[in-house]
Amino acid sequence: MSEFKTTSVFEKNIIAYNQGVPLIINQGGTRSSKTWSILQLLFLIAINSKERLIISIVSRALPHLKLGAMRDFDHILLSYGIIPDKVKNKTDNYYLIGNSLVEFFGADQKDKVHGPARDILFINEVNFLKEDIYDQLVIRAKGTVFLDYNPTQRFYVHDEVMPNNKHVFIKSTYLDNDHLSEQQIARIESKRKNENWWKVYGLGEVGILEGQILTHWRYGEFNDVIPYMFGLDFGFFPDPDAYLKVAVDHKREKIYCKQLIYETNQGTNDLVNELVKHTSKKELIIAESATPRTIYDIGKRGFNIKPVSKTKTVAEWLRAMQDYEIIITEDSYDLEKELSNYLWSDKKAGIPMDDFNHLIDAMRYVFMETKRGSGKIKRSHHNR
Repeated sequence: MSEFKTTSVFEKNIIAYNQGVPLIINQGGTRSSKTWSILQLLFLIAINSKERLIISIVSRALPHLKLGAMRDFDHILLSYGIIPDKVKNKTDNYYLIGNSLVEFFGADQKDKVHGPARDILFINEVNFLKEDIYDQLVIRAKGTVFLDYNPTQRFYVHDEVMPNNKHVFIKSTYLDNDHLSEQQIARIESKRKNENWWKVYGLGEVGILEGQILTHWRYGEFNDVIPYMFGLDFGFFPDPDAYLKVAVDHKREKIYCKQLIYETNQGTNDLVNELVKHTSKKELIIAESATPRTIYDIGKRGFNIKPVSKTKTVAEWLRAMQDYEIIITEDSYDLEKELSNYLWSDKKAGIPMDDFNHLIDAMRYVFMETKRGSGKIKRSHHNR
């Protein structure tokens, strides 16, 4: 998007803001532009304000913001001809826009949550915040509060916030975003058969995500004691190249993961440049086997890469992984989204939905590799 490429979601938010509405609630499906539109509006408010405003943008944790809303905000700045690094304090995660300060912080940063007041508050993915944290943030907001979320299930915003607070409710779907490509729209609409997914992400209506495949997961530190490998699932657009570091402890039935790459529109050279940042030439990469030419090209650059050896069905491997606890680092933002949204399309037939599975596929490749033979991890690939 650029300055002139707004959506109807943006228009509804700016109208509500100009009318002085204290609480603007954005409930929407996937790719509806709700987060982008709010960020775009906040940028315009900041740069046009004659007064010094403090605008706080909050989500569950700072790593989520860095990989999500902050990245979007950088793109918005660029679309308005502003170089992010010239206005951004990377240490304290704030931007100086005009006379205003736009800060990003995680709801797990207690000193921020319980700290000074701000003029405008935007809680991104509010459904992931506990109600008491929500309350602490809102009572410290002098002006407008913006919320957005995917309605995966009913929660306190529906039951407590809406009935008891003056607000504007904006529901949006991908159809409100006329900047999506035909390919993006076709990909979303291909999920219609999964009724509950379609209800939440297609129609933007409250649902209950049923049939989640990998439910036994939590945040935690990566285990640097046991050996690890890297999993790589190839994409281009709209699917990303998905790459993560994985350590599997079969004895204790634990899988440790750290997301490293989740990028679209990369050529092989782009991917190699990213791999260099995270992987030495000796460390083993287990890659998707469907693209042997790419594996060959990466191998020619000196990387220790091999295709996954496919045995059994995807469903059989996923069911084996269900017996394991999956521990992911807090900066594994896209992996968390995949784990929360990866569903059986047909559980009885053992058919998983072909979405929210890119990093999970990469994780599965390493799991398969470490399970081969004796089922123990080969100890030839130690931590550097």
